[in-house]
Amino acid sequence: MGSQDDPSAGDALIGFLLIGGLGVLIPASVVLPLVGLGIWLSHRWRARRVRD
Repeated sequence: MGSQDDPSAGDALIGFLLIGGLGVLIPASVVLPLVGLGIWLSHRWRARRVRD
């Protein structure tokens, strides 16, 4: 405790923000394109069903 290797409060806060930001951005970059793909496919499926 109290050694020179301890991160400062500011360094710890920046680390938590970076990890939290990645924890939000990485799942969102996977989920949001899949949601968009699902909406697009359901739109194409409905348009094709109406046309036939």
